[in-house]
Amino acid sequence: MQETGEHRSLPPFLRRRNTDVPIDIVHNILARLPVKPVMRFRCVCKSWDSSITTPNFISTHLNNNKIINNVNKDDDDHHGYLLHMPNVITRTMYSSSSSSNPVCTVVCDRTFNRISEYPIPSDLLINFAEIVGSFNGLLCLAEYGNGATYDEVIYLWNPSIRKFKRLPRTRLSQYDWDATGFAYHSERDDYKVVKIYSPSSNRIKRPEVEAEVYSLSSDSWTRVGISLRPNVVVSKVKDYSSASFVNGALHWLVCVSEGEVEFRNRKIILSFDVDDDKFGEIALPGGHGLKRLHSERFKENLAVFKGKLAFITFGNREFFYLGDSIRPCQCVIWVMEEYGVCESWNKLFSVRLGEVDCFFGCTRFGELLVQKAFKFKYGASEVLRWNNCVIASLDPETLHEKYLGVQHLPNIATTFEESLVILDRADGQSG
Repeated sequence: MQETGEHRSLPPFLRRRNTDVPIDIVHNILARLPVKPVMRFRCVCKSWDSSITTPNFISTHLNNNKIINNVNKDDDDHHGYLLHMPNVITRTMYSSSSSSNPVCTVVCDRTFNRISEYPIPSDLLINFAEIVGSFNGLLCLAEYGNGATYDEVIYLWNPSIRKFKRLPRTRLSQYDWDATGFAYHSERDDYKVVKIYSPSSNRIKRPEVEAEVYSLSSDSWTRVGISLRPNVVVSKVKDYSSASFVNGALHWLVCVSEGEVEFRNRKIILSFDVDDDKFGEIALPGGHGLKRLHSERFKENLAVFKGKLAFITFGNREFFYLGDSIRPCQCVIWVMEEYGVCESWNKLFSVRLGEVDCFFGCTRFGELLVQKAFKFKYGASEVLRWNNCVIASLDPETLHEKYLGVQHLPNIATTFEESLVILDRADGQSG
């Protein structure tokens, strides 16, 4: 048998004849390697390719990586946080300025000094996609469309193996798409996408949102009712918001209407349990449920803070001559110490963090990833210009701040790790 280049690149113990090394040992070794060499080793022989593309091998490889990452949990070299997907304009700039294809950028490791780029397949037809979330190396991309020019479409994409799947169309075409969530059901090894819609205001006097849930295992959408307490309906979701996933559930900030005749609007956290596909509600802390969902001076976000559901607010915004002048931003972090118990909301931090405009999320170490204004001197005054923003990580406990060398404004801050997920799916496309 003539040795190929891939075969010669193998370690000596794997270059021996198949009879010399038991196949289970070979599989055990392959399942502990990074994604890139595993993908190359598919070319060694048909039996290796068949083994690597089985659900059992993919699951074993994923679990081995998680074990390694947990052992080295202070080393974040295999995790990404800030993810950027270029829109159609950025992609055109990439194509015209160089021969390379547009890429998805992932900022890796805890120091944010390592940046990985994954080419976007040309067949992945998106214009203004948002990254909804990431689980086990699988990204959920949503294109909300504009009703005329773009279709509303969702993709599941694994950049590490350059394979993606376009989800089938949903049935609620007469509704407006408001929010999305992406989740992983670990017990069933299934990935789910939740879409929340609201009807047009001129169709129904009392607007009530609807939801559909997609399951990758069944490759289909199911309509799910949002049933809360009597006379309580969800009337508004934070526009195009992605959900926070913690404790086996997705979470959104929403407004609810109460009563039959006169509506009393207030805010709650809408939850979706991926185990039983049921919606629920969680009260906000500190009387925030009575405040407006949208405010120019007060920004509210849900996040996962060190593994727990968190409600994070930023406030004190003012406008000033020659740009926005921001007083030191008051950041308040509430953490639900015992999930589902509203009395366990704890105001963990209340700190001033400087000129913060946009919050992307948290690292697993509890650092806040934010966008800050660029400061410059104008006479005796200090002025902020938002057309020259910087991305920074902020530690609310030590107030340590680090400016990150991120050139593109991130779409989302979420964990990302390379994997072989969806390699075994025949309905996925490669590119």
